[in-house]
Amino acid sequence: MIKKIFIFVAIINLLSSTLIAEDRYEIVVSIDNKVITNFDIQKEINYLLALNPSLNNLPKKQIYEIAKESLVREEIKEKEILKYYNINYKDPELSLLIENIYNRLNIANENEFNKYLSNFDLSIEIISAKLAIEKAWNRLIFEKFNQFINLDELRLKKELEKNLSQPQTQNRYLISEILFQSKDDKEYQEILRNIKKTIKENSFETAASIYSISDSSKNGGEIGWVNKNEISDTIYNVLSKLSIGQFTQPIKIASGFLIIYLNDIKKEEQEFNVDEELKKMIISEKNRQFNEFSIIHFKKIEQQIFINEK
Repeated sequence: MIKKIFIFVAIINLLSSTLIAEDRYEIVVSIDNKVITNFDIQKEINYLLALNPSLNNLPKKQIYEIAKESLVREEIKEKEILKYYNINYKDPELSLLIENIYNRLNIANENEFNKYLSNFDLSIEIISAKLAIEKAWNRLIFEKFNQFINLDELRLKKELEKNLSQPQTQNRYLISEILFQSKDDKEYQEILRNIKKTIKENSFETAASIYSISDSSKNGGEIGWVNKNEISDTIYNVLSKLSIGQFTQPIKIASGFLIIYLNDIKKEEQEFNVDEELKKMIISEKNRQFNEFSIIHFKKIEQQIFINEK
Protein backbone atom coordinates (compact mmCIF):
# COMPACT_ATOMS: atom_id res chain seq x y z
CA MET A 1 0.00 0.00 0.00
CA ILE A 2 2.83 2.45 0.86
CA LYS A 3 4.45 1.91 -2.54
CA LYS A 4 1.13 2.48 -4.30
CA ILE A 5 0.52 5.68 -2.34
CA PHE A 6 3.89 7.11 -3.39
CA ILE A 7 3.08 6.33 -7.03
CA PHE A 8 -0.34 7.98 -6.77
CA VAL A 9 1.12 11.10 -5.14
CA ALA A 10 3.72 11.43 -7.88
CA ILE A 11 1.02 11.25 -10.51
CA ILE A 12 -1.11 13.82 -8.69
CA ASN A 13 1.84 16.21 -8.52
CA LEU A 14 2.37 15.75 -12.25
CA LEU A 15 -1.29 16.45 -12.90
CA SER A 16 -1.14 19.56 -10.75
CA SER A 17 1.83 21.02 -12.61
CA THR A 18 0.49 20.15 -16.04
CA LEU A 19 -3.19 20.96 -15.81
CA ILE A 20 -3.23 23.90 -13.44
CA ALA A 21 -0.77 26.73 -13.41
CA GLU A 22 0.52 27.52 -9.95
CA ASP A 23 -1.53 30.16 -8.11
CA ARG A 24 -3.52 30.92 -11.24
CA TYR A 25 -7.22 31.06 -10.43
CA GLU A 26 -9.57 30.40 -13.33
CA ILE A 27 -13.32 29.92 -13.59
CA VAL A 28 -13.87 26.80 -15.69
CA VAL A 29 -17.64 26.29 -15.48
CA SER A 30 -20.54 28.35 -14.17
CA ILE A 31 -23.78 26.65 -13.13
CA ASP A 32 -26.37 29.41 -12.85
CA ASN A 33 -24.74 31.63 -10.20
CA LYS A 34 -22.28 29.00 -8.91
CA VAL A 35 -18.76 28.71 -10.34
CA ILE A 36 -16.32 25.82 -10.56
CA THR A 37 -12.66 26.80 -10.66
CA ASN A 38 -9.52 25.01 -11.78
CA PHE A 39 -8.64 24.53 -8.10
CA ASP A 40 -12.01 22.86 -7.47
CA ILE A 41 -11.31 20.49 -10.33
CA GLN A 42 -7.86 19.65 -8.97
CA LYS A 43 -9.41 18.72 -5.62
CA GLU A 44 -11.93 16.54 -7.45
CA ILE A 45 -9.12 14.85 -9.38
CA ASN A 46 -7.45 14.00 -6.07
CA TYR A 47 -10.76 12.69 -4.72
CA LEU A 48 -11.44 10.48 -7.73
CA LEU A 49 -7.89 9.11 -7.85
CA ALA A 50 -8.00 8.28 -4.15
CA LEU A 51 -11.25 6.35 -4.48
CA ASN A 52 -10.55 4.82 -7.88
CA PRO A 53 -6.80 4.35 -8.55
CA SER A 54 -7.50 2.77 -11.95
CA LEU A 55 -8.06 6.30 -13.28
CA ASN A 56 -4.28 6.67 -13.25
CA ASN A 57 -4.30 4.65 -16.48
CA LEU A 58 -6.01 7.49 -18.33
CA PRO A 59 -4.48 10.51 -20.04
CA LYS A 60 -4.29 13.59 -17.81
CA LYS A 61 -6.76 15.58 -19.90
CA GLN A 62 -9.30 12.78 -19.71
CA ILE A 63 -9.00 12.64 -15.91
CA TYR A 64 -9.51 16.40 -15.89
CA GLU A 65 -12.73 16.09 -17.93
CA ILE A 66 -14.06 13.30 -15.70
CA ALA A 67 -13.41 15.43 -12.61
CA LYS A 68 -15.10 18.44 -14.18
CA GLU A 69 -18.20 16.43 -15.10
CA SER A 70 -18.26 14.88 -11.62
CA LEU A 71 -18.26 18.32 -10.00
CA VAL A 72 -20.98 19.60 -12.33
CA ARG A 73 -23.21 16.64 -11.39
CA GLU A 74 -22.57 17.26 -7.71
CA GLU A 75 -23.36 20.98 -7.99
CA ILE A 76 -26.61 20.26 -9.86
CA LYS A 77 -27.68 17.75 -7.21
CA GLU A 78 -26.79 20.11 -4.37
CA LYS A 79 -28.71 22.97 -5.99
CA GLU A 80 -31.81 20.79 -6.34
CA ILE A 81 -31.57 19.44 -2.78
CA LEU A 82 -31.36 22.93 -1.27
CA LYS A 83 -34.73 23.81 -2.79
CA TYR A 84 -36.28 21.46 -0.26
CA TYR A 85 -34.02 21.22 2.80
CA ASN A 86 -30.54 21.72 4.18
CA ILE A 87 -27.94 18.99 3.85
CA ASN A 88 -27.07 17.23 7.11
CA TYR A 89 -23.28 17.10 7.15
CA LYS A 90 -23.32 15.68 10.71
CA ASP A 91 -25.49 12.66 9.94
CA PRO A 92 -24.10 9.78 12.07
CA GLU A 93 -24.84 7.32 9.26
CA LEU A 94 -22.08 8.93 7.18
CA SER A 95 -19.48 7.07 9.24
CA LEU A 96 -20.88 3.76 7.95
CA LEU A 97 -20.61 4.99 4.37
CA ILE A 98 -17.00 6.02 4.99
CA GLU A 99 -16.29 2.59 6.44
CA ASN A 100 -17.67 0.99 3.27
CA ILE A 101 -15.24 3.05 1.20
CA TYR A 102 -12.07 2.18 3.11
CA ASN A 103 -13.09 -1.47 3.33
CA ARG A 104 -13.43 -1.53 -0.47
CA LEU A 105 -9.93 -0.04 -0.72
CA ASN A 106 -8.62 -2.74 1.67
CA ILE A 107 -7.66 -0.15 4.28
CA ALA A 108 -7.78 -1.41 7.86
CA ASN A 109 -9.49 1.41 9.76
CA GLU A 110 -10.45 5.08 9.79
CA ASN A 111 -7.07 6.26 11.06
CA GLU A 112 -5.27 4.48 8.23
CA PHE A 113 -7.83 5.87 5.81
CA ASN A 114 -7.12 9.40 7.03
CA LYS A 115 -3.39 8.84 6.46
CA TYR A 116 -4.11 7.52 2.99
CA LEU A 117 -6.28 10.55 2.17
CA SER A 118 -3.66 13.00 3.43
CA ASN A 119 -1.38 11.88 0.60
CA PHE A 120 -4.02 13.22 -1.79
CA ASP A 121 -4.47 16.46 0.13
CA LEU A 122 -7.84 15.15 1.32
CA SER A 123 -9.47 14.42 4.65
CA ILE A 124 -12.33 12.31 5.95
CA GLU A 125 -14.29 15.54 6.42
CA ILE A 126 -14.09 16.24 2.67
CA ILE A 127 -15.21 12.70 1.84
CA SER A 128 -17.99 12.93 4.41
CA ALA A 129 -19.31 16.17 2.90
CA LYS A 130 -19.55 14.55 -0.52
CA LEU A 131 -21.31 11.53 0.93
CA ALA A 132 -23.75 13.84 2.73
CA ILE A 133 -24.77 15.35 -0.61
CA GLU A 134 -25.32 11.89 -2.11
CA LYS A 135 -27.31 10.78 0.93
CA ALA A 136 -29.48 13.91 0.76
CA TRP A 137 -30.02 13.31 -2.96
CA ASN A 138 -31.15 9.74 -2.27
CA ARG A 139 -33.56 11.06 0.36
CA LEU A 140 -34.96 13.54 -2.17
CA ILE A 141 -35.46 10.80 -4.75
CA PHE A 142 -37.17 8.62 -2.15
CA GLU A 143 -39.57 11.37 -1.10
CA LYS A 144 -40.40 12.33 -4.69
CA PHE A 145 -40.84 8.87 -6.17
CA ASN A 146 -41.65 6.44 -3.37
CA GLN A 147 -45.34 6.55 -4.31
CA PHE A 148 -44.48 5.50 -7.86
CA ILE A 149 -42.53 2.37 -6.92
CA ASN A 150 -44.22 -0.57 -8.62
CA LEU A 151 -43.66 -3.73 -6.62
CA ASP A 152 -45.39 -7.05 -7.26
CA GLU A 153 -44.63 -8.93 -4.04
CA LEU A 154 -46.65 -11.94 -5.16
CA ARG A 155 -44.51 -12.29 -8.28
CA LEU A 156 -41.32 -11.92 -6.24
CA LYS A 157 -42.51 -14.57 -3.80
CA LYS A 158 -43.26 -16.98 -6.64
CA GLU A 159 -39.79 -16.39 -8.08
CA LEU A 160 -38.27 -17.04 -4.67
CA GLU A 161 -40.21 -20.27 -4.18
CA LYS A 162 -39.08 -21.41 -7.62
CA ASN A 163 -35.46 -20.74 -6.71
CA LEU A 164 -35.83 -22.51 -3.38
CA SER A 165 -36.90 -25.66 -5.20
CA GLN A 166 -33.52 -25.74 -6.97
CA PRO A 167 -30.24 -27.13 -5.56
CA GLN A 168 -29.14 -25.39 -2.38
CA THR A 169 -25.65 -24.73 -3.75
CA GLN A 170 -25.98 -21.63 -5.92
CA ASN A 171 -23.70 -19.16 -7.61
CA ARG A 172 -22.94 -15.67 -6.37
CA TYR A 173 -21.64 -13.17 -8.88
CA LEU A 174 -19.25 -10.27 -8.34
CA ILE A 175 -20.40 -7.72 -10.90
CA SER A 176 -19.72 -4.22 -12.16
CA GLU A 177 -21.85 -2.01 -14.41
CA ILE A 178 -21.80 0.69 -17.03
CA LEU A 179 -25.02 2.61 -17.54
CA PHE A 180 -25.19 4.99 -20.49
CA GLN A 181 -27.76 6.94 -22.48
CA SER A 182 -27.92 8.06 -26.10
CA LYS A 183 -30.09 10.40 -28.16
CA ASP A 184 -30.18 8.20 -31.25
CA ASP A 185 -28.68 5.10 -32.83
CA LYS A 186 -25.65 6.98 -34.17
CA GLU A 187 -24.71 8.22 -30.70
CA TYR A 188 -25.46 4.79 -29.23
CA GLN A 189 -23.04 3.10 -31.63
CA GLU A 190 -20.35 5.72 -30.98
CA ILE A 191 -20.59 5.43 -27.18
CA LEU A 192 -20.62 1.63 -27.33
CA ARG A 193 -17.60 1.62 -29.64
CA ASN A 194 -15.70 3.91 -27.25
CA ILE A 195 -16.67 1.78 -24.25
CA LYS A 196 -15.42 -1.42 -25.89
CA LYS A 197 -12.22 0.31 -27.02
CA THR A 198 -11.52 1.56 -23.49
CA ILE A 199 -12.20 -1.87 -21.99
CA LYS A 200 -9.81 -3.46 -24.48
CA GLU A 201 -7.04 -0.88 -24.03
CA ASN A 202 -7.48 -0.31 -20.28
CA SER A 203 -10.16 -2.07 -18.23
CA PHE A 204 -13.87 -2.26 -17.58
CA GLU A 205 -13.27 -0.28 -14.40
CA THR A 206 -11.72 2.56 -16.40
CA ALA A 207 -14.54 2.50 -18.96
CA ALA A 208 -17.13 2.71 -16.18
CA SER A 209 -15.35 5.72 -14.69
CA ILE A 210 -15.50 7.52 -18.04
CA TYR A 211 -18.82 6.56 -19.60
CA SER A 212 -21.20 5.38 -16.87
CA ILE A 213 -23.84 7.81 -15.60
CA SER A 214 -24.54 5.62 -12.58
CA ASP A 215 -23.29 6.67 -9.13
CA SER A 216 -21.23 3.47 -9.15
CA SER A 217 -18.92 5.10 -11.73
CA LYS A 218 -16.89 6.63 -8.88
CA ASN A 219 -16.10 3.07 -7.79
CA GLY A 220 -15.21 1.94 -11.28
CA GLY A 221 -18.72 0.59 -11.73
CA GLU A 222 -18.46 -1.93 -8.91
CA ILE A 223 -21.80 -3.29 -7.63
CA GLY A 224 -20.59 -6.13 -5.40
CA TRP A 225 -21.72 -9.71 -4.85
CA VAL A 226 -25.25 -10.65 -5.92
CA ASN A 227 -27.22 -13.86 -6.24
CA LYS A 228 -30.04 -14.83 -8.57
CA ASN A 229 -32.70 -13.53 -6.20
CA GLU A 230 -31.22 -10.02 -6.14
CA ILE A 231 -31.26 -9.29 -9.87
CA SER A 232 -33.93 -9.35 -12.56
CA ASP A 233 -34.52 -12.41 -14.73
CA THR A 234 -33.39 -10.42 -17.77
CA ILE A 235 -30.01 -9.63 -16.23
CA TYR A 236 -29.58 -13.09 -14.71
CA ASN A 237 -30.27 -14.82 -18.03
CA VAL A 238 -27.36 -13.03 -19.72
CA LEU A 239 -25.10 -12.91 -16.65
CA SER A 240 -25.32 -16.67 -16.05
CA LYS A 241 -23.91 -17.30 -19.54
CA LEU A 242 -20.79 -15.18 -19.00
CA SER A 243 -17.35 -16.41 -18.06
CA ILE A 244 -15.21 -14.42 -15.63
CA GLY A 245 -13.78 -11.38 -17.40
CA GLN A 246 -16.62 -11.12 -19.93
CA PHE A 247 -19.34 -8.49 -20.20
CA THR A 248 -22.85 -8.39 -21.63
CA GLN A 249 -24.13 -6.56 -24.65
CA PRO A 250 -26.11 -3.45 -23.62
CA ILE A 251 -29.39 -4.32 -21.91
CA LYS A 252 -32.21 -1.81 -22.45
CA ILE A 253 -33.69 -0.56 -19.18
CA ALA A 254 -35.88 2.46 -18.34
CA SER A 255 -32.94 4.77 -17.56
CA GLY A 256 -30.71 3.81 -20.49
CA PHE A 257 -28.49 0.93 -21.55
CA LEU A 258 -26.83 -1.35 -19.01
CA ILE A 259 -23.63 -3.36 -19.51
CA ILE A 260 -22.75 -5.92 -16.82
CA TYR A 261 -19.21 -7.20 -16.26
CA LEU A 262 -18.51 -10.46 -14.43
CA ASN A 263 -15.53 -10.10 -12.09
CA ASP A 264 -15.82 -13.41 -10.25
CA ILE A 265 -18.10 -16.32 -9.34
CA LYS A 266 -18.31 -18.37 -6.18
CA LYS A 267 -20.55 -21.20 -5.06
CA GLU A 268 -22.26 -21.00 -1.70
CA GLU A 269 -24.35 -23.34 0.36
CA GLN A 270 -27.69 -21.58 0.67
CA GLU A 271 -29.63 -21.72 3.91
CA PHE A 272 -32.77 -19.92 2.89
CA ASN A 273 -35.16 -18.18 5.21
CA VAL A 274 -38.13 -17.37 3.00
CA ASP A 275 -39.10 -14.19 4.83
CA GLU A 276 -35.53 -12.86 4.93
CA GLU A 277 -34.90 -13.66 1.27
CA LEU A 278 -38.17 -12.01 0.28
CA LYS A 279 -37.15 -8.86 2.16
CA LYS A 280 -33.83 -8.83 0.29
CA MET A 281 -35.60 -9.20 -3.04
CA ILE A 282 -37.98 -6.35 -2.22
CA ILE A 283 -35.10 -4.07 -1.17
CA SER A 284 -33.14 -4.94 -4.31
CA GLU A 285 -36.10 -4.25 -6.59
CA LYS A 286 -36.88 -0.96 -4.84
CA ASN A 287 -33.25 0.14 -5.14
CA ARG A 288 -33.27 -0.68 -8.85
CA GLN A 289 -36.35 1.44 -9.43
CA PHE A 290 -35.08 4.31 -7.25
CA ASN A 291 -31.81 4.31 -9.23
CA GLU A 292 -33.77 4.65 -12.45
CA PHE A 293 -35.88 7.49 -11.03
CA SER A 294 -32.68 9.18 -9.83
CA ILE A 295 -31.12 9.16 -13.29
CA ILE A 296 -34.31 10.30 -15.01
CA HIS A 297 -34.88 13.13 -12.51
CA PHE A 298 -31.28 14.30 -12.76
CA LYS A 299 -31.49 14.49 -16.55
CA LYS A 300 -34.69 16.52 -16.24
CA ILE A 301 -33.26 19.14 -13.89
CA GLU A 302 -29.96 19.24 -15.79
CA GLN A 303 -31.84 20.47 -18.85
CA GLN A 304 -33.36 23.32 -16.81
CA ILE A 305 -30.04 24.66 -15.54
CA PHE A 306 -27.78 27.06 -17.42
CA ILE A 307 -24.29 25.56 -17.64
CA ASN A 308 -21.62 27.76 -19.18
CA GLU A 309 -18.18 26.31 -19.88
CA LYS A 310 -15.49 28.99 -20.13
